Amino acid sequence: MTADGTPVIDFRALEREDLPQLGRWLTAPHVAAWWGTPPADDAATAAKYGPLIDGGDPTEMFVFSVDERPAGVVQRYLIDDEPEWRAALAVAVDASGMVGIDYLIGEPDLVGQGIGPAMISAFLASTFEQHPGCRAVVVDVDPENRASWRALEKAGFHQIYDGDLFDPEEAVTERTLVLRVDRDAVVRSPRPPSDAEV
Repeated sequence: MTADGTPVIDFRALEREDLPQLGRWLTAPHVAAWWGTPPADDAATAAKYGPLIDGGDPTEMFVFSVDERPAGVVQRYLIDDEPEWRAALAVAVDASGMVGIDYLIGEPDLVGQGIGPAMISAFLASTFEQHPGCRAVVVDVDPENRASWRALEKAGFHQIYDGDLFDPEEAVTERTLVLRVDRDAVVRSPRPPSDAEV
């Protein structure tokens, strides 16, 4: 924790040693409610997330720590690497040249402590630095997951769509919020979140 009481948030690439803990996070009720059906066991977790570690999937996944305590994961991907998803997003935005992110706080006692907005803000800075061609970051959120979209707003995102969106991975169409933050907005006005939520 810094001198002003702000938690220190660090990121490192997901490793195979993290997979059992990731599996536990994914089965936690506060995560499973929004993340989707969790893997059934450690073998299923490894089958799904191992390719991200081994380079067989272009998505990058990171474990983030809060004051050196592993707290959750965040992933990013180039939307151009997911043409079916880019086509689905076309109802909301031309997502060419953009990055998508997904995240979860795995530790229940860290939910509602202001970690979400702080982590997202830090991850945005890293994302725009590591992907200089990225013009914006977009995220899709279940409208019922208020904590998640409020965290995004506190990190600088704004809503660009509220309506039906087809998920090609799950083959379902559901009401979804799409939020966006542009590179220029983050570069011009980086700010930590001011109040604790998420």
